[in-house]
Parts: sequence; C-alpha cells; structure tokens
Amino acid sequence: MEGHPRWVCGATQTLVLLAFIYLVYTQSFGFDPINLYSGTTRALSKSATLEEVGVLKDTNLQPLFQSLLGNDDLQNQLQTTGFACDSTIHSLVCIASNPLKIDTKTMQIYTTKSTLFNSTNSTNILHYKQVRPYAWSQLSLLQNITPVNFLPEPPPPLHHHCTHTHPVPALVFSSGGFSGNLFHEFNEIIIPLYLTSRVFNSRVRFIVVDYNPYIVTKYNRVFSRLSDFEILNSTVDTAVHCFPGAVVGLQMHGFLAINSSGVPKGNSMIEFRNFIRTVYGLKTVNVSDITGAATATAPVLVLVSRRKTRSFLNEDEMVDMMEDLGFEVIVVRSVKKMSNLERFGRVLSTCSVLVGAHGAGMTNQVFLPAGAVVVQVVPLGLEWPASVYFGEPAVRMGLNYLEYKIGPGESSLSDTYSDDDPVISDPGSVFAKGYYFGKEMYLDKQNVRVDVNRFKGTLSEALRLLKRI
Repeated sequence: MEGHPRWVCGATQTLVLLAFIYLVYTQSFGFDPINLYSGTTRALSKSATLEEVGVLKDTNLQPLFQSLLGNDDLQNQLQTTGFACDSTIHSLVCIASNPLKIDTKTMQIYTTKSTLFNSTNSTNILHYKQVRPYAWSQLSLLQNITPVNFLPEPPPPLHHHCTHTHPVPALVFSSGGFSGNLFHEFNEIIIPLYLTSRVFNSRVRFIVVDYNPYIVTKYNRVFSRLSDFEILNSTVDTAVHCFPGAVVGLQMHGFLAINSSGVPKGNSMIEFRNFIRTVYGLKTVNVSDITGAATATAPVLVLVSRRKTRSFLNEDEMVDMMEDLGFEVIVVRSVKKMSNLERFGRVLSTCSVLVGAHGAGMTNQVFLPAGAVVVQVVPLGLEWPASVYFGEPAVRMGLNYLEYKIGPGESSLSDTYSDDDPVISDPGSVFAKGYYFGKEMYLDKQNVRVDVNRFKGTLSEALRLLKRI
C-alpha cells in the first residue's frame, strides 16, 4: 500500500503529459489527432496551407478520381495538372485531385495556382473554370443552377483560412432543376449520384447547392447510404471547408440509365435496383418469389392514376376489366402516397404489374421485383418519350415491358380536333413548331379514354408473361 500514492502520482503525470501533447498538436497543427479518422470535421490553424490540408486524406484518391474520367488523355491530364473535366452529351464532371478549399458561402473553390492555372494545357482547364453541377447539361435547366467557380489560391496573407477540414473528398452537386418530379429526381439526382459516388465507398462528403430540404428529407436513406457524412448545405453554411480533392457535377449516362461500359465502369441499372432494394429493405427479389405466384392467389396490379393531365377518363371501367381478368387492383391516386418511398416501395415490391399513362409515376418501376411487368399507356404524340424515358429503361432493369398505344379516338383531343387535323393526324408537325407547343398540346391538355376491349389484350399478355395463363 505504501507504493500506491507514487503509482497514482505517476499516472497523473502521464495524463498531464498526454494532455500537454494533445494541446500542442491541436494548437500547432490545427487538428485533433484523436478524431483524425472519426468522420467529424476539424479546424485547421488559420495559417494552414493546402499541402497541410492534403495530409488528412485517408486513402489514395487518385485511382478513384481517374475512374470517373472517360479516356486516357483526361486521366493523364488529371495526373499531370491535378484537374480534368469529362464532358459528355448528358453531363459535365470536373475533378480537382489536389488539396483545395471550398468557400460554401460563395461556392468558390481555391486550389494551387501552379497546378491548375499555369498548366501547359490551360486552354481546356480554363474553359471549365465555372461549372453548374446539375447532371443533365440541358441549357434551359442549367440557367437556374448555382455556379461553382475554380480560382487560384491567393498568396499569404490574402489566402483563405480553413474553418473545417475533412479527410475525404467533396462531391458537389445541385438539388435544383426539376425537383418535385419523380422522374427528374431519379434521372438527374439519385441515379447520377449513385453512379458518381459509389467509387468512394461512402468515404465522400456531399456539398449541395440550390439546397432543397424536400429532396434531402425524401431521399435521406439514399444519401446516408452513399456517404458516411452529414450533407453540407451551401445555402446556410458560410465556412471555408478544406478537402484533399473534389468532384463537381454528376455522371449521367442517359434516361434512367447506367451503362456498364460508361464511366465509372462495371455498373448497371440492375445493380442500382438492388441498391434501392437494400436501402428501403425490400425483401422480394423476383416476381416468382411473391407468395402465391404460381397459385390461385390473384396477382397484384398497381394502377397509377393521374389527376390533372393524361388522366384515365374511364378509370372505373378499366378497373372492372382488370378485376375480371383476375388481378387484385390497387389504384394509387395520391401523389403524397407515392412520395413516401419507403411505404410505397414496399407496396410495389410485392406487385406483379404496374400500369400507368406516360408520366413521372412510371418511374416507380425501380421498386418492382425482377420479372414484373410494366404496362405503359402511351397517349397520342408521346411515342418517343414513352419508349426512351420508361420503355427502354424497364428492359435494362430486368423487367418485362408492354406498351399500349392509344388510337386517335381514345384521346380527349379528338373531342376538339377532327381526324384530319395535324394535331390528330401528324403530332410530329406540332412538335416541329417547338417543344413547348407539343408539350402544351400532348402533355398538358390531353386525357385518355381507354378502349377496354383492346386494352384487355395487353393485360392478357401481361398474365402470360407472369405464367398465369
């Protein structure tokens, strides 16, 4: 017992020494060594250089960044200059692989002047010094997207001080655009975000410009699965965040599309649907797994009922016909019900057939089990978007796809226009006047009165695909 006080004293001295070392590290180097890889943000000293920022990275990022670039020239440019942009018909993605600072108040990105702005290939680099980080590079969409600017870091004492540092790269994208429309949310945010961020295995931090709280809340499960870190909201965050590198923009391969040959390679829409099934805890993998699939139990058919445009004018008659064929019909009329992805996803995951007129509701096919049947009712003049936006994607997702093209007499436009009017006989001539002429006529003003006897044949084919007849 006589040695006990000395032991206590020795332990106290050790703790004091450790505390002193900890204080020296936090004060001298500006970061907390205990939390270095904890996933939290840390403050660097105000005199921190971009090289000191780079010390914090927790993995070799160069191969990951290069996997997001489409050819060897771009990869070599990134290796040489620390900056490269991959521009495709759909999207633009810019990558800075050197340590950088992001002022989230202004969305200015500061990086080392020598590697970015004094490059021998500066013509290409300076062309992309401003990026609007929305996946679909359509001019009419980009005009309302907040720009992100790449600038050289000014020399001391004018350089920007790090408020927070991160050991993982930043991924900057916009939640603006056509948010509020399920098709555009998946097409331009969720699928491109999955495609671009998966290479980092959740070790990436999202910075969202044009921050939309509805989108962040609605897809919180997806965001939290793709990143281990809380989203940075550029509309309220006024700090300078320092990262070992950044990706600005999202890869987009096509409409509801992931091409295995595109960058990053090795992905597909089937893998994306598996990811969605995991995120929302959907148990059914294949339509054959549904209880009673090979018994007398009625297969479930979900009918997406539109209220304002492209609505079914004889919906009750359609439902009666579907039930007579042997389907258990669930009519979904509320957009609010469909917006609860966890709940509605569970409904669709046990559904054998999804029926709807061309529109955003057909995006819900991502929740169907493999082998289920998508039946799209195609209104007059909408053959091309129906096929490209939903028909081709359904097949790529491992689903069966059927199309019911209405005749002129099934369109409500026939109540106003004669059969020989170009609106009925030549919709292409209407779209030729400009997209918005066609949109107003065929998307906004048209409803459908389905010929149930003819449509019955399409649904009978769905039963054959399900091996029910």
